[in-house]
Amino acid sequence: MSDKAFIDTNIFVYIQRTDDPQKKLVSEQTTAFFDCVVSTQVLNELCNIFTKKYPVPVDNIQRLLTSIHDNCELITVTEDFVTEALDYHHKFFISYFDALMVVAALKAGSKYLVTEDMQDGLVIDGKLTILNIFNHTDMLIPMQPCLVSAPVLK
Repeated sequence: MSDKAFIDTNIFVYIQRTDDPQKKLVSEQTTAFFDCVVSTQVLNELCNIFTKKYPVPVDNIQRLLTSIHDNCELITVTEDFVTEALDYHHKFFISYFDALMVVAALKAGSKYLVTEDMQDGLVIDGKLTILNIFNHTDMLIPMQPCLVSAPVLK
């Protein structure tokens, strides 16, 4: 069993895109290497990205969400997350939405929050490490199959 890692939206987006093969590969290996955790926030962000920025048919988005649901632990963002996120936003000078992911990751017992949008190596409450996996590819086992691979983009 590998470590639990909360996976930020951008990792799932890279899995779907073909314009950066290296980030696609690392993102795929990331979802295969860790015990993945996501929150309802991540699912909402994916829906927004794939309906606006990279529009694809709704059926494709639903297949991706099903694949994530089948392979990742899902944390529901609740009212108490909001208040706690405000505290982390203030304490660590991170965006509110990043702080909301921090709260979800902590509630899930994740060791890492995998993202490229926050300070790599930042340790929160001595429990959660922000990990820009693109700076630490040496920790991944090469050639693992991607667990979250429902294609959205062509």
